[in-house]
Amino acid sequence: MDDKQNHPSSSGGEMQSSTPVQDERAVFRKRVLKIGGAVTLVLVGLFTLPIPFGSLKITGSDKVTVQDVMVAGDIHEPVNILQISTEKLKSRLAKDLRVEEAQIRYQLPLTMEVHIVERKAVAVVPAQFGYLTIDSKGQVIASEPAIQDTSVPMISGVKAGNILLGDTVVDKPILAALEYLNSLDENTFKNIAEVNIGDPDAIMAYTVSGVQIRLGDGKDLPKKAELTQSMLQDIKKTHGNVQYIDVNISSPYIKTDVIPEGKKHQNGGAPTTETSSTKKDDTKQDKQGHVEDKR
Repeated sequence: MDDKQNHPSSSGGEMQSSTPVQDERAVFRKRVLKIGGAVTLVLVGLFTLPIPFGSLKITGSDKVTVQDVMVAGDIHEPVNILQISTEKLKSRLAKDLRVEEAQIRYQLPLTMEVHIVERKAVAVVPAQFGYLTIDSKGQVIASEPAIQDTSVPMISGVKAGNILLGDTVVDKPILAALEYLNSLDENTFKNIAEVNIGDPDAIMAYTVSGVQIRLGDGKDLPKKAELTQSMLQDIKKTHGNVQYIDVNISSPYIKTDVIPEGKKHQNGGAPTTETSSTKKDDTKQDKQGHVEDKR
């Protein structure tokens, strides 16, 4: 019995030798908990307290400023990008008539970039008390007593009703003119000065140089826009004055005073009726076009 008391068992020795390992583990766990607690406190502070963290950057627009974005997103100084709700910011910026879309992304090291896609003016429409500037979808993005933007075509022949800033135009003739303008490429769009929709079945467009474009009714306008592009390119090569172009889908033609070189009969050079149209209604149409050109 004395031997057993004086000499502890091997299992007891093993328990004594494992104590340092357990102590190390306990110390490690305490350290982890301390670090985790500190990180948690820092994150809570960054997400809740008015602590400056990161910066805002606006791209894509020289009209929408950082201050505009801060007001829209209810962002206060100091800026903390972790506290900004991106979805809320996008939603509020979409209500700005200057903004078609807001795209938000992050840049290293700590920058939130707000890329603004601006609404683009497509046409000016006369209204009851001035002129409305509308975008590609027909939304009124500006209302002025006089024309301010001369870089976009005017839609004439009709007056918009009592439409307010931010409203969307619903008149079918105006929407038809917009469909035509939206279908043009950039260079051709810049060359269009006016679209007259006074007669919805005989829509007329005019270039900045005064060439009349007969669109007919409001059907197949994307195809008519494509024809407009190619025919305006063709008339640059013609010799003589172009009276008008007709973009009728089934039989488009260019009415000129002089036939371009090379467009002659095989037997002697008389003008062809294809390019110098002799349709019965030409005289009547030309008179109408002449009067409208003096509008």
